[in-house]
Amino acid sequence: MGNFNIIRIIAISLIFAFISCGKNLDITLEKEYEGVDVELWSYFEKFEIEASKRDLNVDLVASGITGTIEKIHTYGMVGMCNHRMDKPNHVIIDIDFWQTASNNTKEMIVFHELGHCYLTRGHKDERKNNGTCASIMRSGKAACMDFYTSDNRKEYLDELFDMEG
Repeated sequence: MGNFNIIRIIAISLIFAFISCGKNLDITLEKEYEGVDVELWSYFEKFEIEASKRDLNVDLVASGITGTIEKIHTYGMVGMCNHRMDKPNHVIIDIDFWQTASNNTKEMIVFHELGHCYLTRGHKDERKNNGTCASIMRSGKAACMDFYTSDNRKEYLDELFDMEG
């Protein structure tokens, strides 16, 4: 009977470990995003929350935007907003990038792609005097350095959601 209890405790521990793995605990998810990989849900919700802080009503579910994490076969490309007829406004994030990126970098790339798919923003390659990118909407060809941190996140998101800029 002792071995059975040990096995049961291990099994329960493994179940809890699998349930909690991969969840981003920064926010409590309020809804599900159909057609979007679960790992992207928290970033989609954060995008909506950040937009609402700037008086923009963003509803990614109602807009039908979908998203997947999969292999992108274009060298150097870590994300894209696909506008194909069969899958309009579909965010794709490269799986190799996703497995090694920090949460800040994941957020920046997902927000960049949602900037294309939802906000219909194009690339903006201006740079600041210190050589950092002025926008997360910069192209991969921009002559600037990404510097998206918790310290300057608000500044970058204010620019992203500025619909007049």
